[in-house]
Amino acid sequence: MSELICRGCGSVIQTTDKTKSGYVPEKVLADFDFKETLYCQRCFRMRNYSQLVSNDIPGDDYVKVISEIKMKDSLVVLIVDIFDFSGSFLPNIKKLTGQNDIILAANKVDLLPSSVKREKVLDWVKGMLVDEGLRVLDSILISSKKNVNIDDLLELINKYKKHRDVYIVGSSNVGKSKLVNQILSRFDGTDKEPLTVSYVPNTTLNFVGFPLDDETTIYDTPGVLNRHQYIRYLSKKSLKMAIPQKEIKPLTFQLDNEQTLFIGGLARFDFIFGGSEKNNVTLYFSNQLNVHRTKLSNADNLYKEKLYSLLTPPFSSDEALPQFSVTEFYFRDNAKYDIVISGLGFISIRAPFKVRVHAPVMVGIYSRKAII
Repeated sequence: MSELICRGCGSVIQTTDKTKSGYVPEKVLADFDFKETLYCQRCFRMRNYSQLVSNDIPGDDYVKVISEIKMKDSLVVLIVDIFDFSGSFLPNIKKLTGQNDIILAANKVDLLPSSVKREKVLDWVKGMLVDEGLRVLDSILISSKKNVNIDDLLELINKYKKHRDVYIVGSSNVGKSKLVNQILSRFDGTDKEPLTVSYVPNTTLNFVGFPLDDETTIYDTPGVLNRHQYIRYLSKKSLKMAIPQKEIKPLTFQLDNEQTLFIGGLARFDFIFGGSEKNNVTLYFSNQLNVHRTKLSNADNLYKEKLYSLLTPPFSSDEALPQFSVTEFYFRDNAKYDIVISGLGFISIRAPFKVRVHAPVMVGIYSRKAII
C-alpha cells in the first residue's frame, strides 16, 4: 500500500510515535474509510479544538523542501504580508525557486484602514520590489481571509501557468493555506477547507497538492520561518492578541520630546525629539494590544514594575521574552516613514525625528517609506 498523506499538512501518516508529525492512533487508522479525508492527530486537534500542537521538523529542513521547486518547471506565487513586507519577504527566493517565474501577492490587505487607496498601496508594493531587486511577472493585493481579489489572482495564475504546476510560497503565517483553500473552493463549489489553517507558525509541514485541471497541480508549501519575526517568540494566548484579525483602527498620539509608548509588554517606542512642538505618531497594531504612554524618564521603572499586569502581553514569566535590544532611527528630511517591528506592526511618523525602539534582540526592526 502506498504511503498515506495527511491532507491538512502534508506529513506522511504514521502510528508509532505521537511526538512526530503525521501521527494517527492505530485504532483511528484501522477504522478509517478511505473515501474520507485523512488528517493526522495534530491537524485534527488544530482544526476541531484549536489546540496548539508543536511539530518536530527543524527549520533548515523547510528550506530544503522549498528548494526542490528549483528542480521543477513551475509557476511560483510568492505571498508576503502587506504589514510586514520586508520581514515576510524571502530575500533568497530566487535561490530557492531557481529560474521559475514569480507572481507576487501582497496578502492581508483587509487589515489596512478602508480609507487607504488600494492603487497607492500597489504602487508602494512595486516600489518595494524594486528595492528588493526582484523582478516578477505581475503583482496584486489580496486578502485570503476576506476573499479580496482571489478571482483576479486566479486569472493571473491561469494567464501565466501554461502547462506548469503552481507553488504557493512564503514565510510562516502569511496566509498561504487559506489562499489555496479559497482557490480550491472555486473548483469544487464547496466551503470546505482541506488544508489546516491556523495562526500558529508552520501548520503545513510538506508539499500538499491538489489538481486544478488536467495539466496543473497547485501546491501549498511549508512556511519558511523568518527568525526575526515576532510571532516566533509568543505563546498561543499572546498570539491571539498580537496578530490582528480584522481591519486595524490606527491610534494617533501627539508626542512631546522624551515621551515613551509601550505596545503592551512587547515593545517600547521612545520619542527622543521631533521637528515640532507636538508630533503626530500613528500606530498600526492589533487593536487588542494596550498602548500606554509615559515619560521617557519613567519608562525603565514602569517596565520593571508593570510587566505582566499593566503591560500585557506577555502575561507571566512563563513566557518571558528574550532580552530587549535598542534600535535608533534619526531622519533629518521631511519625508514620512514607517518604523516596523517585524511580525507585530508599524509606527508611522514624519521626519525630522529621532526615536529608539526596544524589542527582543532577535526581532527585526527596520524603517521603510510610509505605506499610508
